[in-house]
Amino acid sequence: MDKLKQILSIEVATAILAWLVVSVSALSLMITAQRFPSADIVLAAACFVIFIISFVVAVSANDLRVNVQKRLALMALQYCVVLAAAWLLPYSFIAILITIWSAQLPYFVSMRAAILTSPFWSAPLWIIFAFHWQMSNVLLSALLFWTFNLFSLVMVNATIKEQRAREATNELNRKLIATQSLLSEASKQAERVRIARNIHDLLGHHLTALTINLQVASRITQGEAQQRVQQCHDLAKLLLSDVREAVSEIREKSTIDLVQALSALRDNVPNLHVTMQVQDDMNITDVDLAETILRCIQEAITNTLKHSKAKNFDIQLTQHDRWLSLEMRDDGQHSQPTELKKGNGLTGMLERIKEFDGVMETAISTTGFVTKISIPERSA
Repeated sequence: MDKLKQILSIEVATAILAWLVVSVSALSLMITAQRFPSADIVLAAACFVIFIISFVVAVSANDLRVNVQKRLALMALQYCVVLAAAWLLPYSFIAILITIWSAQLPYFVSMRAAILTSPFWSAPLWIIFAFHWQMSNVLLSALLFWTFNLFSLVMVNATIKEQRAREATNELNRKLIATQSLLSEASKQAERVRIARNIHDLLGHHLTALTINLQVASRITQGEAQQRVQQCHDLAKLLLSDVREAVSEIREKSTIDLVQALSALRDNVPNLHVTMQVQDDMNITDVDLAETILRCIQEAITNTLKHSKAKNFDIQLTQHDRWLSLEMRDDGQHSQPTELKKGNGLTGMLERIKEFDGVMETAISTTGFVTKISIPERSA
């Protein structure tokens, strides 16, 4: 049902309705006229069926930027069957199918190219009507339908721009939320460290001074007073030990929780199912390291959306023997393994990782693209 809803969007449903009206009207007029051979009627019906099937297949996927060669072949087939139908039927309203066809062009060529070439792909249909069927007022009809085609191009181009702007906005929003979450964690960590430092520097200093004074006092007093001073000295030492233990515990727990930031980056990614596995006892205290991990995952997801046909993206983040390991894998289908060319995205990832003396390995195959990153933890 979801696949059917995906295919039959409001735009596609409207195109199918227009095709249905055109094809049924043309075939009905053809049959009613009783002057067309049965073979021509069958061929015309076949042309209409081939057109709508190839159209639906061409626009059925979420991302019309993938399978470009396949879609261009389907568009060429649509165009040819429209011309064939025009050759078989003397009805100028068949040109509506060219308007439906032209709505696909902005996905493959620039708006400028589509408009400049529009007279050339509009003309053959009207040449058939003018010379093959000897119709009158062909030029006026051609101009009218040409403006319809231009209107279709402009509207679809505006829709594409809006869609891509929305995708860019959503991506930026995910990045901002992830960054905000990371900054919040960094702020919490900084506050915990500040409190621990103040406790250590201020309270620890005063308790140390108190302990020394009590030790001196115990030496210059005698009897019961000396015992009382010694008890206070022991309590002060115990309190100083508790303070140091509390400070150490605060520092040890000043880790950054990456899960929330990564979740913000993962959620609502269009056309890509992202799964994430993060080690439960992950211990990252370096804010710069946490940001590097976040940016690498962010760049990998962006690259997958731009350059891959993947439907799934898996993230695994583990920590072992003071090494942080990040593995990212998609299920993009590649016709054959090719030599990987590092673009700005991968180059930026590598530069970030080298700042921490880390290493990055990438592999591309028919089953997907894999990125493995290993980063040593820096000593405090």
